Amino acid sequence: MAKIKVRPEDFIVEELIDIPFAVRGSYTILKLEKQYWNTLDVIDYVARKKKVPVDRFERAGLKDRYSRSTQYLSFKGDFKDSVVEKNFTVRPVGKSNMPVSPAMLRGNRFCMTLRKLHLEEIERIHQNAREISNHGFANYFGEQRFGSARHGEGFIAKKMILEHYGGALKLLLCHAHRDDNAAERRFKTYCYSHWRDWEGALNIAPRFYRSVLYYLCTHPKDFKNALKQIDREYLNLYLLAYQSYIFNETLARLIIKYGAGNVSVKYSMGRFVFYRRLQPRNHLRSLSIPMVNEKTNLSGMVGMCIKKVLAKEGITLKRMGLQKMRLRGVRFKTFSRSAVIFPEDFDVSDPQPDELYPRAYRCSVKCKLPPGTYATILIERCLL
Repeated sequence: MAKIKVRPEDFIVEELIDIPFAVRGSYTILKLEKQYWNTLDVIDYVARKKKVPVDRFERAGLKDRYSRSTQYLSFKGDFKDSVVEKNFTVRPVGKSNMPVSPAMLRGNRFCMTLRKLHLEEIERIHQNAREISNHGFANYFGEQRFGSARHGEGFIAKKMILEHYGGALKLLLCHAHRDDNAAERRFKTYCYSHWRDWEGALNIAPRFYRSVLYYLCTHPKDFKNALKQIDREYLNLYLLAYQSYIFNETLARLIIKYGAGNVSVKYSMGRFVFYRRLQPRNHLRSLSIPMVNEKTNLSGMVGMCIKKVLAKEGITLKRMGLQKMRLRGVRFKTFSRSAVIFPEDFDVSDPQPDELYPRAYRCSVKCKLPPGTYATILIERCLL
């Protein structure tokens, strides 16, 4: 079976961004190069090291912790000295009158190495690459988006929608997933076995969970307001993870209905359904699908598919408003996302002997993708 991300240099990501630099400006632009860290953890670490508020940093996107990535941040004010750690560096590269934002992001450039391949597999990858060039590929959200739900017990956001606040807290505090370190696993195992022993859990809690547990120590049954102690950026990511799942399920239904040569691949949240071909006038080529919130218009073909997904999930649009939570700055935000992507500068190399796996081969896949498109989904399609 093909392997990806064996080493960080096997998955290189470069952010393509238009930053309006200035001779003087209110913001310092920072270049972040990293591996084995997610973007938010780097920002949190640097904020604590510099003893500055974390909300003075802005970003355009998030990059996979298992990649070697380059991206840009902004800091409100002066940021003079670089921060150099084992697996990341943050360096000031200029000034701007505007903070870095998603609106500046043009996309990402990728160079990915696929390993442990047989020659027949590489031939199939080249054939699939020709199909992708002609017909595009389905724009699913990848596994990285679902880290908070990969324990297999469900989505924190869904529990919040259904007002199962205790259930949401249990998903946060009791269920480990693969990105958790040893301390987090020990903490979550303790919470699972000693539910409601908030003081005991606080004694071994990693820093991220302490605000929730401090609140529970004095309000032991107030699960709803305990959830409000979670960092707002992460709460919004939990909501976005559930919206992304609804998007994926909607897109799969549309491809089943309108795609040709369909084949499915299992992933942690369900199945990716990929088409092999689309007719030239197939409307999937130009279709956009909304990220669902309480105000989404569910008319037409796309709306019908979303309705079926929501019915299967047992939720309604109205409840996605989270009115009872009253969370300032936390909500299901809506935007549209293309159903199909055509990669730019797309190329698959010829096979080379794989220095890590004897008697096997490797090849590289290079491309540029729009903001928010997952290169891992392109790889899934290449390997069909």
